[in-house]
Amino acid sequence: MKSGTYRVKAKGHGSSFMPMEVTIENDKVANITVDSAGETSGIADEVFKRLPKAIIDGQTLNVDAVSGASISSQGVIDGVAEAINEAGGDAEEWKKRDKPASSAAKDEEYDTDVVVIGAGGAGLAAATRSLQHDKKVVILEKFPQLGGNTARAGGPMNAAEPDWQKGFKALPGEKETLQELAETPTSEIDPEYVADFEKLRDQIKAYLDSGEDYLFDSVLLHEIQTYLGGKRVDLKGNEIHGKYELVTTLVNNVLDSVNWLTDLGVKFDRSDVTMPVGALWRRGHKPVEPMGFAFIHVLGDWVKQHGATVLTETRAKHLIIEGGKVTGVIAEKTDGSKVTVHAKSVILAAGGFGANTKMVQKYNTYWTEIADDIATTNSPAITGDGIALGQEAGAALTGMGFIQLMPVSDPVTGELFTGLQTPPENFIMVNQKGERFVNEFAERDTLAKAAIDNGGLFYLIADDKIKETAYNTTQESIDAQVEAGTLFRADTLEELAEKVGMDPAVLTDTIKKYNSYVDAGHDPEFGKSAFHLKCEVAPFYATPRKPAIHHTMGGLVIDTKGHVLDEEGHVIAGLYSAGENAGGLHAGNRLGGNSLADIFTFGRIAADTADEEPPASDAVSGASH
Repeated sequence: MKSGTYRVKAKGHGSSFMPMEVTIENDKVANITVDSAGETSGIADEVFKRLPKAIIDGQTLNVDAVSGASISSQGVIDGVAEAINEAGGDAEEWKKRDKPASSAAKDEEYDTDVVVIGAGGAGLAAATRSLQHDKKVVILEKFPQLGGNTARAGGPMNAAEPDWQKGFKALPGEKETLQELAETPTSEIDPEYVADFEKLRDQIKAYLDSGEDYLFDSVLLHEIQTYLGGKRVDLKGNEIHGKYELVTTLVNNVLDSVNWLTDLGVKFDRSDVTMPVGALWRRGHKPVEPMGFAFIHVLGDWVKQHGATVLTETRAKHLIIEGGKVTGVIAEKTDGSKVTVHAKSVILAAGGFGANTKMVQKYNTYWTEIADDIATTNSPAITGDGIALGQEAGAALTGMGFIQLMPVSDPVTGELFTGLQTPPENFIMVNQKGERFVNEFAERDTLAKAAIDNGGLFYLIADDKIKETAYNTTQESIDAQVEAGTLFRADTLEELAEKVGMDPAVLTDTIKKYNSYVDAGHDPEFGKSAFHLKCEVAPFYATPRKPAIHHTMGGLVIDTKGHVLDEEGHVIAGLYSAGENAGGLHAGNRLGGNSLADIFTFGRIAADTADEEPPASDAVSGASH
């Protein structure tokens, strides 16, 4: 091969392309440099550490993809293959070479205070808090890197902080939303929430009577919106709503979670208050670093620096149960070796089952159909492992039939951050004809149902000013999206309509009417709850979207302390759970931004509880196992 440095581009996660430099010397690949700036942080970081080293050490392209990042893995392999071919070599021959030799498998055994299963946000929060209590901690994560679904999250975390929110102006439509909520008959409110609802009604009246024009919020508003946003009835007529004790625990402790994360090093953007799709209210605390990886890298670094034993590529297979008490975990590494962890407390934080379509179809009672080929926003790791482990110990389940679809997902991959994603006050949802069909500010299930009724595929329409609020707005990123076909751009609305197969007259009329509603602060067609930007400054954009599996609402039954409960409501000694692994909080539909609030709050709580209690081996069990 001709020696030199070859510049190639490889397909990355989503629609991005990764520039790569491959240096070839003396018929060998001597160096591989990947510019992963366009990649979503935390999704494929392990790829860029592991694959170049494996290729160089083994002088082969017959290397294993990194679990959970197969697209980026293949991108690196394809990029090096392109460079080899450009240099006059034969990439196909390199792909047939022997795989790098792996080290011999060896069984391991650990004794610890706390073992945490799952290294997403809930697991890392529980591990961090346990370390703050001077506990020995082992973390088991079946994937090669930390992050779980949190690394794929948008980033805004719901927490009512009225003193801060008062610094922002109310948007047109928000006062009307409050007025409408206050007029809800108490007969429609479940008894345990009535007293709080009446206090909230008084708060809303005082705010509206004041004539002030700031963004109102309160802990009670967060509570009641979480409750009403999750109150649903399934196809069999079963009603579900959030357990009062869990909802109030969340809303009263989540601002402490924000402050706790801040103390650990997460930097929040205090200049803006935002909300993700389906959040119902602007109370999102958005990290400065883009998306959910902001939390993962701070917590992940913290646990490693403070002495946690972090075992990646290690899947928890079974709980160790002795005398009705959970006393550890049996796990398996990808090389087949066995890992045994003896622990005083086991915290299940392995997420839900949104990447396990068969399990979703098995439990679903909310959607008429979940298609075999439906996409998911989830990490491939999220397959229900933690729920199965809890059931081994006799844990009760709740709300398993309620599955949340994310309406604004990539039509092909299910990913959230292709195209232009922006808070819902700023985008316009149109169907394939170019017509609006829903209040863009509504809950996620409402949006998803409306999309399905309109054929599934729809478009988010926006103008150039959307770049002020969208999540991925570098010009390079936008250009790459357009080139990849995950975003459409045109200088006129008429041209944009033609590019996506709409009647130009229909789309231009839709946008004209929408702009007039923004001016009026009122949407007579669909009752959009809040407005900000109009759509009038070229160029114009259309992001194709389609609902995908996003969050599984059900899970293990827990109490406010994070204990896992059995069918009789008894505590299962030694076993705790937090985050999407647990159920009962979000009920039938989760508000956008409440997942991050949940995982960090209940992750902390589970660790605090484990610290306060005697080890399972010493405890007087209230369980029947």
